[in-house]
Amino acid sequence: MTVQLRQALAAWPNTPARAAAEVWATLWRVAQLAPARERNTQAPHPAVTAAVSLIEARLGQPLTVPDIAVAAGVSHNHLTRLFRAATGETVVGYIRARRMERARHFLQATTLSVPAVAASVGIPDLQAFNKACRRALGASPRRIRAAQSGSPCSPAP
Repeated sequence: MTVQLRQALAAWPNTPARAAAEVWATLWRVAQLAPARERNTQAPHPAVTAAVSLIEARLGQPLTVPDIAVAAGVSHNHLTRLFRAATGETVVGYIRARRMERARHFLQATTLSVPAVAASVGIPDLQAFNKACRRALGASPRRIRAAQSGSPCSPAP
């Protein structure tokens, strides 16, 4: 988290929107430190814990399963099996869901531009971000933001 806050400070003079996104991302990580939902009574494998920590720390950057596995100290296939057993979803699915959760939060709680939100969640291609929002959140980024502000425009089902 310290690294994210330092990045925010460094980005502030040139790109205040990016700095604000980094601060929000850090606050989001702090919120996630609260006790996790009980999926099972066993603690997850240390490789899964390391993978989740890495994903959360680098959510706004390009991530690949092999890179995450190397950082967690296990093979790609082993991490995939451990991750599915611990979370019930794939590593890629988890990354996608976390990015969309963060994007929804940024769209609803900040005034960051849509391109800044897209970049802050690791999807710099605006067309890909719009498509991901529609698929995962059920509406375009503008409609998600408009629905939060009380506009008559509401997300599509």
